Amino acid sequence: MKLLLAAIVLLLCSCALADAPQPWRAVDLDRPGALEALKLDHPGHFAKVEKILSEAPQRPYASVRGWMRTEFDARDVDTSYLMKTSYPALARITFTLDERQYTKVIRIDAPAKAVPAK
Repeated sequence: MKLLLAAIVLLLCSCALADAPQPWRAVDLDRPGALEALKLDHPGHFAKVEKILSEAPQRPYASVRGWMRTEFDARDVDTSYLMKTSYPALARITFTLDERQYTKVIRIDAPAKAVPAK
């Protein structure tokens, strides 16, 4: 009887949680049609995102975070140093514009800089 009651309570709780709003997730700009939807829904964000995606690959990767913060007032900028070893190299950037988070894999075109070993 206790097992049946526990199962019913668990079922009711899971149904209640299923109707709850899901936690907000980042907009994946790699998804097909995501940029077009952004252009229609948030034209101001689209202009900033378009400029970020066109200029970030040419910048030294270490300076992208600061550039995005100052130029576009982006918050929570994450330029992961985990790069995909392809040619050209690929890296994921994640940033927030006005409480809306975006993520995109970009190519790194900036030339590498040789640093002598210490």
